[in-house]
Amino acid sequence: MNIAIITAMPEETRACLKAAKTAEPLKVGRFKAFLCRAPERNLLLVESGMGFKNAAAAAEALLEEYRPALLISAGFCGGIAPELRVGDVAVSRELCIVANGAVQPVPVAIAPAAHNFVARQSASGARVFAGLFASTPSIMAKKELALLLPPGAPCPVVEMESAAIAIVAAENGIPFMGIRTVSDAADEELGFSLDEFTDHNLRIRPHKVALTILRKPWIIPQLVRLGRNSRIAADSLSHAMARLLASL
Repeated sequence: MNIAIITAMPEETRACLKAAKTAEPLKVGRFKAFLCRAPERNLLLVESGMGFKNAAAAAEALLEEYRPALLISAGFCGGIAPELRVGDVAVSRELCIVANGAVQPVPVAIAPAAHNFVARQSASGARVFAGLFASTPSIMAKKELALLLPPGAPCPVVEMESAAIAIVAAENGIPFMGIRTVSDAADEELGFSLDEFTDHNLRIRPHKVALTILRKPWIIPQLVRLGRNSRIAADSLSHAMARLLASL
C-alpha cells in the first residue's frame, strides 16, 4: 500500500521525515520528494512549496506516477478557533476555499483514518481536534476570515494548500486527510504580508525578508516568536505523524 504526503515548507518536510525515520531522496516531476519503505507500506513524501498552485501541481505530478491509497496534506496552520493553542493538532473534518470575500466548500472523501485518529488520540488525552480547514490563496487577517466562515464551523484553522490537494484527490477518487499543527494561535495577527517575503512562486527569499525587516523593524519580536512557535509546531507534527503512521 502506498501512502502519499504533501508538505509545503522544508520545516514541515523535516518533521514528517523524522516521523518516517528512513527515506530515499527522489524526484516527483519537478518536486523534491522522498520514499520511505516499510514492510507494510511505502510512504511517499513530496514538498510542493507554498500556495494553491504549487500544491495542486505537486498532487497532480504525484498521481501521474503513483496511485496512493491515501493522500495526506501535512504541515502547519493558523488557529481561528480560540481554544486552539500552539502545538495543537488539527485534522480535517471539512474543507473550504476562502477567496475574494467568499467561502466555497470543497467536497471531498475524508478518509476514515482521519476520524479514527481523532477519536483514538482524543480518548488518550492528546490535544487533537477535528475541524474545518479554510484554505486561502494569501495570508488573511484571522478576524476577517472568521467573520466569513459559516456559523458553527467546527474548530476552524487556516492554511494555504489542503483544499487544492483535496480537489486533486477527489478528482482521482482517492481518500484525503489533512493533518496540521498550530503554529500561530487565533490572537496572533501577522504584521506582514506573504508577498513581502516571497517571489512570484511563493518561495521565501532571504533578501526580501531582510528588506522587509529594514522597513518594518517592529515585526522582529513577532518573527522571533513565530520561529519559536514553528519549532513547537514541527515537534508536534513529527509526533502526530508518527502516531498516525503507526495506526494505518
